[in-house]
Amino acid sequence: MKLKSGLFSIMGLVLPLESAATAAQIEIGGEYHFSLFNTNDGLNPENLQTKETDMAIRAAKVALRGALSDQITWNVLYQLDKRELERYWLTNKLTDDFEVSIGQQKIKTYGWHRRLTSSATSPVRGAYLDKNPFKDVLAVDFSYKLAGTLSLTFVKDYFDTEAACTNQGTGCKSWNPKDVQKQPGIVFEWIGAFGPVQPLVQYASYDRGHSSIVSAGVRYKSDLIDSHLDFTQDTRNAKGLSPSGEAEDQENKFTGMVVYAEFKGGNYTPYVHYSTLESDLYAAPAAKKVETNKDGQLDNNEGTLSAGVFFENW
Repeated sequence: MKLKSGLFSIMGLVLPLESAATAAQIEIGGEYHFSLFNTNDGLNPENLQTKETDMAIRAAKVALRGALSDQITWNVLYQLDKRELERYWLTNKLTDDFEVSIGQQKIKTYGWHRRLTSSATSPVRGAYLDKNPFKDVLAVDFSYKLAGTLSLTFVKDYFDTEAACTNQGTGCKSWNPKDVQKQPGIVFEWIGAFGPVQPLVQYASYDRGHSSIVSAGVRYKSDLIDSHLDFTQDTRNAKGLSPSGEAEDQENKFTGMVVYAEFKGGNYTPYVHYSTLESDLYAAPAAKKVETNKDGQLDNNEGTLSAGVFFENW
């Protein structure tokens, strides 16, 4: 059992810069997170409790966004701490109800919490987000307003990147080898609009259709509170061999839940957060399921509990 409690975070400032022409405009922004964490990792390989309190910079970023015309906008997010581009995409608003986005972008999986968390390094995050197979990858996203917002995304598919996985597909855990037989993953999302209440449903098919993600949640947003509840189940089938030597799906399930609420108070925003992760990993016939991280194995459950305040000024 892993338990984390986060105490404090800080967000940065955006400075708008506009040209004389109304169509062309650029905004330059920054984002910075500092966190103080107390972590309990459960059992280590020596069967001892591991506890740690530490301070860390979780993210330092520069954001650029602008408009080439009334229909076309662009976004770039650069991570200073990692010295790499995190996301970059172009959006073409074809009509008032229909738009297309192309580029490396945040994929619509793992519920409201994934959508609303600024990045994978944010101090306010669900315990299950590390399992997401689609971080920020190349995709084409079609969004249409109909009883809320419908979107269909074709995304660069997931594949295992361990050293044993060759370009020819031998030694790969995933069904989608590195350089042969690729096809896009598909992500569907619907967000309803019922006043302050916004239900969400997501479904993704990936790894050449052998794996899937289902998420359901609801968001409540008013002038005083912004909250959401999410449930996600990721069924990831690794490519394995049966006792007879034939290829078979080896099922691994990751189930997560998150409850989050933040309370508006000017530039200072208090928040509370709770999330869980349950891992049900494949075990060969007659083999024992992994229950703890003894001998370096993964815990079968994890929890994150956070309460604090962040400062934000845009």
